[in-house]
Order: sequence, then structure tokens, then C-alpha cells
Amino acid sequence: MAAVVSEGKFHLADRQCFAILDWAAEQPQNGLVLRAFLASIALAALRPKEALVLRVRDVELADDGTGRLLVHPQAEERREKDPAARAGAVRRVPVCRELESILKEEIIRRDLRPDDAIFVLDNGRPLTAQVYRKAWREARVAVLQAHEIDSPLGRHVSALRDACIAAWLKNGDQTAAHILAVAECAGMSAPRLAERFAHCLRRPTRDEIPWDRLEAALALPDLPSEPTPAARRR
Repeated sequence: MAAVVSEGKFHLADRQCFAILDWAAEQPQNGLVLRAFLASIALAALRPKEALVLRVRDVELADDGTGRLLVHPQAEERREKDPAARAGAVRRVPVCRELESILKEEIIRRDLRPDDAIFVLDNGRPLTAQVYRKAWREARVAVLQAHEIDSPLGRHVSALRDACIAAWLKNGDQTAAHILAVAECAGMSAPRLAERFAHCLRRPTRDEIPWDRLEAALALPDLPSEPTPAARRR
């Protein structure tokens, strides 16, 4: 599947996202932690700064393969225009099996405790933006084709988040309930989500438009009839 390009929007394709995760895992230094960090963005649509502060206690995994991440919005994100980002409430994001496996592997590999940060470099220091941005630039060159490298495709690591949100939208029924659920998982308001990812939303056909409800909503209220001349003189 090729990268998605629609109405000026560039999204990484699934194969490109997973190729980047595989590339990260193969790096001799900090490879596994980089893969886990990038996977939390690509598979759970976390913002990079949200992923950086994840701790073991924020990962709730069940034996049946279900789980969720407790995501704590950062101060910088709460200054966004989107009211949902400013709310500051912890949100719960479902964990798919692929991400569950990667996070479990990282927690076990480093023998992490509940209060420990998940994404720690091989030297024991916390993963930083400087480190993951450098790795992202290298991954992009290694995975993308020459003409894609010169395009806006995947210019920033947050492209993984955008690709995840786009996939969530396109793979659902796109009902109001589905769009609202995606917005909650992504930490955005539904109007903001619809604005940013309008190109991912299927336009309804004529038969799908609820004309009866639209007509009722747009109908003018009943107004009193114009009084007759005789009535005015009373």
C-alpha cells in the first residue's frame, strides 16, 4: 500500500510505519527502546511528549490480550487551542496486541518496576527528544524512497500518530459514535479531529443523508398569522 496523499495531507502507509519500527529494532545502540517508543506513537496515537513520560504503572495489560495506556497530558499540550488537549484529564487508550507484546518485552528486558520510566536508553538515562529525533531522521532516510524523502511525508515523528489516527478513522464505520471514540483516544475534541482529518472521512451519499431530520431541524417555527385589518382595530 502506498503512502496516503489526499487533499494536501501526507500519511505514512502501514508498511512504512512497521518498516521504521523494524529498522529501529535493528540498531545496535538503543534499538529496542526506540522501537518501543515509536510503537507507542504508531499504534496508540500518543503524542511524542506523552510517550516519553509513560511509566510502567501507566500500562495496564490483561492476560486475555486486552489492555490500555493511561496517558497524562503534558503542560505544553494543554496550551493547545483544542479544549480537549487543555482539559488535563488522564485518558485511556486501548492497546493492540502488537503494542502489548512490544511493551511487555521492554518491561521484562529491563526488569522495570511500577514507578520506572519505560523508555530508557541503554546507558540508563531517559530517552530524550534529541535522541529520538536523530533516530527518526535516520530511519526516514533508510526506509523511504528517494522521492518520498524530499516530500513532506513523515517529516516529523508525529507522522506516526497521524497515520494511526487516519487508520482508526478509515477502518471504522465513521458514525458519530466512532468518530467521538477516536477523538477521545487521540486526546482531541471531535470537531478538531473532523477538521484536521476531514480527508479521512467518507462523504455520505444522497441516500445516506437524513433528509427528514435535516428538514425538521431547518424548519421555521410556527409564527402567528398576520392579523386582519378588523383584528387590528379591536
